[in-house]
Amino acid sequence: GGGGGGGGGGSGGGGGGGDSPSGGCPQEANLEEPQQFDAMLAARASARKDVVITILGPTSGTRAIKMEEEVGEAFVLNLLSTLASVGVTNTLPITTHLKLPSHPGNNLCLSRLRPRGVCCAYSGVGMGVVHQGAPGRAWTVEETHPYMLFLQRWWLTGQAVWRGYSVLSLDTDLHLSTNPLAMLRAPPYSTFDALMQLDSAWAVQGDSEGQVPTDERGQHVNVVPCRRRLLAPSAAVDAHGCACGAVPAPLLNTGFVYVRAAAAAGATSLPQLIFNRSVAKIMHRLARPPNHDAKGAVDPHAVWAQDVVNEVASEMASVHPGVSAAGRRCHTRDSACSPRPLSAQDARDAKRRWWLPRLPHSVWLATHRRTAAGAEACDAADASRRAPNDLQLVAWTSLVAPTAAAPTRADGAALRAAATAAGA
Repeated sequence: GGGGGGGGGGSGGGGGGGDSPSGGCPQEANLEEPQQFDAMLAARASARKDVVITILGPTSGTRAIKMEEEVGEAFVLNLLSTLASVGVTNTLPITTHLKLPSHPGNNLCLSRLRPRGVCCAYSGVGMGVVHQGAPGRAWTVEETHPYMLFLQRWWLTGQAVWRGYSVLSLDTDLHLSTNPLAMLRAPPYSTFDALMQLDSAWAVQGDSEGQVPTDERGQHVNVVPCRRRLLAPSAAVDAHGCACGAVPAPLLNTGFVYVRAAAAAGATSLPQLIFNRSVAKIMHRLARPPNHDAKGAVDPHAVWAQDVVNEVASEMASVHPGVSAAGRRCHTRDSACSPRPLSAQDARDAKRRWWLPRLPHSVWLATHRRTAAGAEACDAADASRRAPNDLQLVAWTSLVAPTAAAPTRADGAALRAAATAAGA
């Protein structure tokens, strides 16, 4: 298993056949009950053991995008309709179970979706720690806070991948114009074990790492000159495309996440560990006093699932061992690297991305799509590219499990593993 972030779009390839559920819709839908969880996955996953999930729940709080029940339901129904239109019906919307019987949004799966004929399931992992009077309230998080919505998502992902299922997790506001599972089964994504979208600039090929920003906020300028000779990549590196240079550690967005199952059900994989570890960190932190910012206000970022997924991914990210010593260098704009002073813009970025390590070299690589087999084909393609500015690249890293010697910045036990693998 392996893992981590940034790939581009495109129409993808492959066929969409087989992206339908293996069974019907089980009556019992409480995912916190293992037998019900197993039965639901067996019914809703495809023959390939892919399942597509999305999340719905009542939201409140100063950081929430507030959705009334009708609006949230409409988003779910629209996503399901869009997926069906591209041949994907192996879907499972999940809703939060607030465990507050008197709350009108206590269980929207049972009260809203099932009456509309939508097969859904529900979970309430962690609700006890944010009930009135529980320690999680000190973090300004309650049952209807959107942070609890995403906690269910990553708990389900970790549990399902461990059971041998591959999970595609989608925000309900995504617009899809192609079968996403078919796209993920085709190059350039088919060799990677976990994929996420970006909240930062794309990795693009260009003349200079210091080129002007291409996104609206000017952060994470991922321009890669593509110098393969410096990398001297191994065949294992080139298996994921034609490797061409280091790229800044990206900011990962968890609105589109795909995690492939491990080869054997019941085995812990490195991509699964990203989500298991994220859930464990959040649960541990909610049970202790909250963090505060410089002004003394509660800072809940350490329990915000997207930030914590970024934190864990940064703990596990490692440059592929097939990259030469000379190729292990800092990209000019990589704020995760330590050998040089940061610009004012990069310093602001590093402060927001509180989880960033201080590394001696960049650990993310960029590749361009392979058009023929063999390293010679990659070298020839690289040599033929003359000032190909804005050619979209895939950014990827290898994963290793954190060890006692690794900089974990974690609340919880260190984890040991020997395996490494690539992600995208």
